[in-house]
Amino acid sequence: MRATILFDMSLNGLRIYAMNSGISAGGEPIPMHEVPPTPHEHGPEDIVTIAHATKTFGDKVALHDMSFSVPSGQICGLLGPNGAGKTTLFRLLMGILKASSGVLQVAGLDAFEDRVAMKRLIGFLPDEPVFYSYLSGWELLELSAGMHGIDTGEAMAWIDPLAQRLRLFDDLDNYAEDFSRGMKKKLGLLLALLHRPRLLVLDEPTNGLDVEATHLFYDLIGEVAAGGTTVLFSTHLMDHVTRLCSHAVIINEGSLIAKGSLAELKERHEEESLEALFLKLTARPQQA
Repeated sequence: MRATILFDMSLNGLRIYAMNSGISAGGEPIPMHEVPPTPHEHGPEDIVTIAHATKTFGDKVALHDMSFSVPSGQICGLLGPNGAGKTTLFRLLMGILKASSGVLQVAGLDAFEDRVAMKRLIGFLPDEPVFYSYLSGWELLELSAGMHGIDTGEAMAWIDPLAQRLRLFDDLDNYAEDFSRGMKKKLGLLLALLHRPRLLVLDEPTNGLDVEATHLFYDLIGEVAAGGTTVLFSTHLMDHVTRLCSHAVIINEGSLIAKGSLAELKERHEEESLEALFLKLTARPQQA
């Protein structure tokens, strides 16, 4: 049986969580169709704008002078070898880290200074989702709906069929911390989609998923994008990028090395496949 969360048990803690997450705490839930519109909700503008973004950690330069944009409605793959800076870039975009210099914006909002308002527009799936101890999957979903100010019944009506498609519905009564890695990824995606975000940011979304779950996952992402949500995701699986994406951004050692549509990238660099293009652009000198 699905449990109902008692929000008054730890209201201060929930308010702190809400401040850090960019979602509301307190007040009456509002139906999903009554959520106030966000700025530029229907325009063809770039929803992600990154201009000369640099991030350093002491003497280490994690990202250097990064610039690219993602138009609304696009599915864009972020590609790069391990250590290229993909996760750092996502953390900057989510307002978790502050850029050392440069600009990162989501729908015109500064990713760090306006991070509370900005996070209302974004659904984020990290590579390793971490959940509260001793809360079931349903409880986490209901908690998130309450924090977003969304009517729980309407939120669950949207999420229930998605959970069934992902083969997770029957497991959501169990503690999320006991889930396998793949199950945590599925729950993380449901949480990211719960408030119907304008931008979906996915960090290595299929790590830990089996073949069937990977196909279900990407079918769902494609449908969400067809409904108008912009998707930016990182992966090492070139065939998934070819299948899903219209555009790609390739970074290496913290710097942007290529961006554009898949067709433009392959033509410009005279390569027939995305994998060959990626290997060519990210090749490292042989070690002695």
